[in-house]
Amino acid sequence: MGGWKNPSLRELSEASGMFPALPVFERDPAPPPWGHSLSLGGCHVLVPLGMVLLPLTPTFLSEVEVEVNDSLMRFFDHCAKFVVLVEENDTAMGQVNAFKEGPEMKKVLEKVASALCLPMEELNADLVQVAFLTCSYELAIKNVTSPWCSLFSEEDAKVLEYLNDLKQYWKRGYGYDINSRSSCILFQDIFQHLDKAVEESKSSKPISSPLIVQVGHAETLQPLLALMGYFKDKEPLLATNFARQEQRKFRSGRIVPYAANLVFVLYHCDHANASQHEYQVQLLLNERLLPFLHSNETTSTYTDLKDYYKDILENCHFKEECELPQHNVTAVDEL
Repeated sequence: MGGWKNPSLRELSEASGMFPALPVFERDPAPPPWGHSLSLGGCHVLVPLGMVLLPLTPTFLSEVEVEVNDSLMRFFDHCAKFVVLVEENDTAMGQVNAFKEGPEMKKVLEKVASALCLPMEELNADLVQVAFLTCSYELAIKNVTSPWCSLFSEEDAKVLEYLNDLKQYWKRGYGYDINSRSSCILFQDIFQHLDKAVEESKSSKPISSPLIVQVGHAETLQPLLALMGYFKDKEPLLATNFARQEQRKFRSGRIVPYAANLVFVLYHCDHANASQHEYQVQLLLNERLLPFLHSNETTSTYTDLKDYYKDILENCHFKEECELPQHNVTAVDEL
């Protein structure tokens, strides 16, 4: 997966057709095309830097020059510690497997088996989840109610949603530190682009990359949001606390839905009262402003934002984080 910089108006038009609601893509052909949709009093957009999750269609690829950078956008594939200790380690998904055998899932299996007139031993959690996902895909993508949907009640859906959230939590979220720490290479890359724009602005130079779009998958965005500290519950998601997690923040279907997107918007404020207020940032997740964790406000000075994430920006080193231990330890001990 990769991205493209400095797109032409034609390329922006193509992108806006794919994401008409994404604020950085304004259909007004007059440049700058995003200026009317994002605003901050007394400031103007310097750089919208966005990450979108979408399939790259042949038509889109033929129209836009894309730089493929899998080491950045698929960092998880290049992180040995994650691959060996999480991705390829069955015991890492212990909580997921335990929930599949738990009472909540057993109740759903019994109901589905009865509806299909099948013996229980012919069904398992994975098969039922396939039926549920088929229902959800057709409803979300085609707006069609699949016959598979008739098998599930709202309570069943909550159980199956939790099963998927457990998997995402332990494989891409807060379950293991390496899940999120492996994304620091992408997080630092984002701030390098923003730093460059600030430096060019301060030097009264044209912004060399006024729009940067990076394209990835949910596996790219979910760890990044965890690294930033978003959607973290006080109690970890476990096979045994389904009922207590009814009001949980970590809901992968809402965090990284179809065509999910994360946008950093850097503003230059000409009439700022102090130099540290000259550059401001907003963050949008799925076209909605996301409050910053250090202030609970939807706007932050760029200085404050960098201070909040100083440890990640300065002390998270991909090579060191992803290096496999040289001594003999169990995967559980290392994680």
